[in-house]
Amino acid sequence: MSLRKAFASAIQLLRAHHGLSQKEIANSTDQSHISRLEAGTRSVSLEVSEELAQAIGLQPLSLLCLVYASRHGMTPREILQQAQEDLGKRDLLDAPVPPEPLKTVHPQIVQAAALKLQIDDLMTQGKTQAEVARLLGVSRSTVTKHLQKK
Repeated sequence: MSLRKAFASAIQLLRAHHGLSQKEIANSTDQSHISRLEAGTRSVSLEVSEELAQAIGLQPLSLLCLVYASRHGMTPREILQQAQEDLGKRDLLDAPVPPEPLKTVHPQIVQAAALKLQIDDLMTQGKTQAEVARLLGVSRSTVTKHLQKK
């Protein structure tokens, strides 16, 4: 089953279970958008799924649990147990999760910075560009480019 259809099924189930109309759960969107979501003709963003869950009075994870239970023909309890097992096996169940992604530096940038330090160090030792290039196993033009960088 597609995620769109599973989401549609979960929203319909929740609305019926709580006796809510499409209009009652359409906070920042219109009723026609909810109708298209329930028909499985539109995808939902994480932001919209969070708004819908809150409008129904659920945690967003609870809504997603129902979506994946529908998609895989499982119960919500089975989905939660599977998630707990998955996170437990990876020692992530009690791990703190950073509130924002970490800024990472591309490995080539790290390598280039290290090479520049080596070049600068050898140049301060009085080596010529040709000697530096030979010692580091790079071309002379690479040494020149690094020396031109501030």
